[in-house]
Amino acid sequence: MNKQTGQRLPVDRLKQFVIDLFLAAGVPQNDAITIADAMIAQEVRGNTTHGIRSVDMNLRGLVAGRIKPKPDHIFLSDHGMTAVLDGDHGVGIVGCMKGMRHAIKKAQSGARAKEGSGGGGIGMVIVVRNNHSLAATPYTLEATKAGMIGITFSNTKGSMGYPGTNARAIGNTPIGFGIPTACGDPILYDACLTTSGGKLRQWIREGQQIPVSLQGLDPDGHPTTDPQLVLEGGTPLPIGGHKGAGLAILVEILTGVLGGAAFLSQITPRGQKDPTDKNNAVSHCCLAIDIKAFMPVSQFEARMMDFIADLKDNPLADGTNQIRIPGERMAQTKREWEANGIPLESDVQQKLTEWAQQLGVIFPA
Repeated sequence: MNKQTGQRLPVDRLKQFVIDLFLAAGVPQNDAITIADAMIAQEVRGNTTHGIRSVDMNLRGLVAGRIKPKPDHIFLSDHGMTAVLDGDHGVGIVGCMKGMRHAIKKAQSGARAKEGSGGGGIGMVIVVRNNHSLAATPYTLEATKAGMIGITFSNTKGSMGYPGTNARAIGNTPIGFGIPTACGDPILYDACLTTSGGKLRQWIREGQQIPVSLQGLDPDGHPTTDPQLVLEGGTPLPIGGHKGAGLAILVEILTGVLGGAAFLSQITPRGQKDPTDKNNAVSHCCLAIDIKAFMPVSQFEARMMDFIADLKDNPLADGTNQIRIPGERMAQTKREWEANGIPLESDVQQKLTEWAQQLGVIFPA
């Protein structure tokens, strides 16, 4: 089943439409641009589960008052190469992007602090009391554009199993990194440590089963590849069993625990009656590593090309025609859709049309 059944829109027109929607919802212009840039960065690379589809989720939160259009982003701490930023329950994309940009500044400031040095250092910012930040790619891209290595991860409400229990005991902990290269297309890794709810819903829409290697549990605790059973009462399992679970613990510690914010069941307290109470919210960690602290960026990018060539210079497994690098398929999709327009999924286009009517914004024809 082909999921792209709606119309194609030029990238710039779709971006402006998203900006207009969030402006109409009371979001300041610079923040609306940040939101649109992040969503387009995902959508144009084919990451449709965490791209324009998230417009609806965020606008519903803004209209219902669960998300603040103008949050008070203050630094709860800001020392040396680290900081903690209060997201104040605003649009998650805005808070997380401010965190990454501040991490980049901190990494850059190391160059000034190290007299005679040709490079900077490392910046780390934890963003607490925030909302859904979409995915890692928009933030790691921000670092690669600055000639840095970017790493981003987040805790989430309990949505993944853990060894020894069938319950959704820990978040699916999205994690990603971006690495600049000499060819202009950075290496981009962006994934959860299990199957995300967005991916499960996509497989349901397309009539597909979960790959066996990513199977979850049905409501009775039995292994299944049926995404409907996993999504509705079942439990996604960590990739690699105890290995993925261990990485999820690290993410929880470097976000909610170290940031002095909610973690595990605190994010969605058992028995919480007020759905708008956001004292218990997700946190993110943004890391920026200034390559110049180690070597000239051009030298590193050239070495990355040697690294990629070395990895690709291996015999192909049966049934494959190439060895792909993380982000390679996304870069190919980006070039195609920038030239021909972004194809909207029909249900997404319908939601966008409804929001345009509700907020008095013209849908691009």
